[in-house]
Amino acid sequence: MQAMDRFGIAAGLVMPQPTLDNVFEVHSRIGDMMTKYPQRIYGMTSLDPWLAEDIYVAEVERCIKELGFVAIKLHPLGHNISPLSKLCNKIYELAELHQVPVLVHTGTGNPFSLPSLMIDPAKRYPGVSFILCHAGFAVYADEAIVAAKHCDNIYLEPSWCQTYMTRKMIDQVGLEKIIMGSDHISNLPVELAKYNNIGLSDEQLEAIFYNNPKRIFKLEEL
Repeated sequence: MQAMDRFGIAAGLVMPQPTLDNVFEVHSRIGDMMTKYPQRIYGMTSLDPWLAEDIYVAEVERCIKELGFVAIKLHPLGHNISPLSKLCNKIYELAELHQVPVLVHTGTGNPFSLPSLMIDPAKRYPGVSFILCHAGFAVYADEAIVAAKHCDNIYLEPSWCQTYMTRKMIDQVGLEKIIMGSDHISNLPVELAKYNNIGLSDEQLEAIFYNNPKRIFKLEEL
């Protein structure tokens, strides 16, 4: 919260690290933060798709229905799974059912973290918004651009991407498909500086920083 206040951040999305053993407990702690800091902290589930389906579904249902989480995370690197695996279908189905976006780690962790692997799920679940976190992590940024061009429901979050590549994404896929993310609190000032130094107008910055995430995550109260 201190960092958010320092850098003028109205709200942030929080999730457990994928390697934690006590993910359910961390989900609950995030829920407590949402209660303590309403309209400033929002939760995102981050569960191992290898869990038994009934356990996975029950925890996502708890987080969304009881705690008010607004998104689901798929971490192909952290959970060692391909987005094309049938085990991931429950993620997409839950997102479709509850009308929440799916955020997907992309870039590091090949072969499972290639941005192009999200084209098939995006085509099969056109009602779900898919956000490619790190937008290919610079190395596969062009691939992320191709995925976003081919699927109306794929959006890009270019944390860790270079300034020129971030600008290329904006120019090629459209301003409305870009959202700002930091990935980690220590990277927050870097990402803010990046967007503020690639020739964007105040209106364009407002779209990336505020209007786009508000629309995609359905944060009507912001």
